[in-house]
Amino acid sequence: MKKLLFLFIMGTFSISLCGQYKQASGKELDTLKTKLETLFMHDQLFRRLYQDAEKKFGQDSAEMEYFWKVVEDQDKRIESELIKILDKYGWLGISDVGRLANGAIWSIIQHSSLKTKEKYAALMKASVLKKESQPLQYARLIDRMLVNAHKPQIYGSQTTKDKNENVIFFEIEKPEYVDLRRREIGLEGIEGFAKEKGIDWTISQKKK
Repeated sequence: MKKLLFLFIMGTFSISLCGQYKQASGKELDTLKTKLETLFMHDQLFRRLYQDAEKKFGQDSAEMEYFWKVVEDQDKRIESELIKILDKYGWLGISDVGRLANGAIWSIIQHSSLKTKEKYAALMKASVLKKESQPLQYARLIDRMLVNAHKPQIYGSQTTKDKNENVIFFEIEKPEYVDLRRREIGLEGIEGFAKEKGIDWTISQKKK
């Protein structure tokens, strides 16, 4: 949890890290765009097939065990390829490689190791604050890390269901300040998001 806390604290500062990375030329950006979109296609391929595979073989079958082993091995390969790009060029924004390739970075990070998520989350936040990456994707990255660590989320992007199958939020850290945190990264207030999910939001928000 100390690592996650440090990650969040560092992420609150608008620090430009671009000087550490190579500035890609136009031709290089075209190549990187194609590379990221291809990695994204590989990242999604088996995930789009798993439901059909489960129906055919059964969730706990040997075939599905092998299926997920293949996915795990591929995820590691894709993660390694992405890290090479990030360590050289930093977090490539929408104006650099387009919305799809930019979103591909986030998607691959989502399926990467915790160490990789922690290492690059601050880069993503810096990109979000420059309006070069999507704030909801960043919120989901951070909140999922916290929920997976059995800690309260901070942006309110993660929902679950109660025993009556009603949609509810996973616990939110100091929920009276969630709008403040959301708006800091460019998200609208949580009330509208809650309404979309069918959740009745009644917690008054504080501005500071």
